Amino acid sequence: MSRRLSIVCTMIIFAFVSAASGCSSASSPSVVSHSGAAGIQKSPQSLGSWTTKAPMPTARDGLAAGVINGILYAVGGDNRFEYNTNEAYDPATDTWTAKASMPQKRNLLAVGAINGILYAVGGNNIRKATKTLYAYDPTTNTWTTKAPMPTARLSLGASVLGGKLYAVGGLETNNAYSNRLEAYDPVTNTWTTKAAMPTAREGLATRVLNGILYAVGGDNHGVLNTVEAYNPR
Repeated sequence: MSRRLSIVCTMIIFAFVSAASGCSSASSPSVVSHSGAAGIQKSPQSLGSWTTKAPMPTARDGLAAGVINGILYAVGGDNRFEYNTNEAYDPATDTWTAKASMPQKRNLLAVGAINGILYAVGGNNIRKATKTLYAYDPTTNTWTTKAPMPTARLSLGASVLGGKLYAVGGLETNNAYSNRLEAYDPVTNTWTTKAAMPTAREGLATRVLNGILYAVGGDNHGVLNTVEAYNPR
């Protein structure tokens, strides 16, 4: 009788311990590993940070900027009146240097760099759209006048694709919103008219990604969220 009682007690204790263990496992939250492509847990992505640098010598808006050999060039713009100012920023020394001024004062222009030369195209001069194209060579600190853009435009976009400068959209002399796309070849010093954008607009932004020219946003009797892509091929 005592042996049977002992066996029963043992079974009861075993069942109680097993149940307690099961409850503990069920109630404890599981640890889930969030791994990246390499199977290593990643920390939350950083938001990054901003740092204030040496201020540009000439305060202005409506300017354009381009980079050549690690130097940032700030060209044109206005502060009640158009500027032909050209100032260069060196991030290695956090300093600005005044460079040779553009031949013509203008704001709302666009620039692009090709093979170490900065090209400044279009813009506004005394409330009039321009078609001028100037090339700045930082090695000689000089500007050269190049073949004018076929269509005078201000507030246009410009990007470099395949060694050519593409001038996109803008506002034409008669204040018409433009959908024009014109390409400049520095080798031949000539312009070629390309397929027009589907949407005429000014104040847009353009950039090249994987051989495709993207035109983003802008204005045409209202602010746009339009994105259109141009394939030169």
